[in-house]
Amino acid sequence: MIVLENIHKAFGSLQVLKGIDLQVVKGEVVCVIGPSGSGKSTLLRCINHLERITTGKIMIDGEIMDERRDNRDLLKISGHKVLSLCAEVGMVFQRFNLFPHMTALENVMEAPVQVRKVPKNQAAAEARELLVNVGLGDKIDQFPSRLSGGQQQRVAIARALAMKPKVMLFDEPTSALDPELVGEVLEVMKGLAQNHMTMIVVTHEMGFARDVANRVIFMDEGRIIEESSPEAIFSNPKHERTKAFLSRVL
Repeated sequence: MIVLENIHKAFGSLQVLKGIDLQVVKGEVVCVIGPSGSGKSTLLRCINHLERITTGKIMIDGEIMDERRDNRDLLKISGHKVLSLCAEVGMVFQRFNLFPHMTALENVMEAPVQVRKVPKNQAAAEARELLVNVGLGDKIDQFPSRLSGGQQQRVAIARALAMKPKVMLFDEPTSALDPELVGEVLEVMKGLAQNHMTMIVVTHEMGFARDVANRVIFMDEGRIIEESSPEAIFSNPKHERTKAFLSRVL
C-alpha cells in the first residue's frame, strides 16, 4: 500500500531524513517511535505531500506520488494526479485543526463536499455515521469550543475517514491531550486497526504500539535504526540506541 525508497529530506543544510526505505502492506499497522527531532513527523508529512522530498520515490497503492533527485522531479506527475493520490491518505495531527465556526458535523462533511463533490445530503448522512462510530453521536451539532480535546481529536479522525482513505497517518495524535483523555482516542484507533485500516502511527504511547502494531520502527537522526515485531522491539531490542531510548521511556 505504501512504498518509500531512499527518502531524503533537507531543509536548507539541515538533513532531516537520510535514506528511508519502508514498505507497508494493506491492513498493516506500523508504529514509529523515537526521540523528538528524529524525523518521524517529517516522514509522515512527506508521505502525504505536505512536504516535498529532496530525493527518493513514494508510491501509494501502486501509483507513484513523487520521485525526485536533489530537489528535481524525475517524473512529471500532474497536479490533479497528486491531489487524487493525496485524497487516499488521511492524516490526523497533534493539534486538531478543526474549523471553529463549523459544528462537528459540518467539519466532517466539508472535505467530501468540496473535494470529492459528494452531494450535501449524502455527505451529512455519512458524517453522522462516522461521528456515531467514534462515540460522538450526541455531539453532532456542537462547535469545537464546546468539545473536550479528546472529543475534538475524535472529530478530526472522523473528518479524515470521511474522505474514505486507503491509508491513515497519525502524527502523535494524543500528545496534546490531558492524560485522562488519551484513552478515548486510542480506543478509536484500535477499532480502526481491528477493521484492517492501513495505518502509520507516530506515537509516544508505547502501550498502544505494543498492543496494536504489527510492526514497530525505531527512528533516530533521520534513519530507521531498527524495525521488528512489538514483542521483539520491546522485549529484546538489538541496537544499543534502541535499548537506550526504551530504557528511558518504559
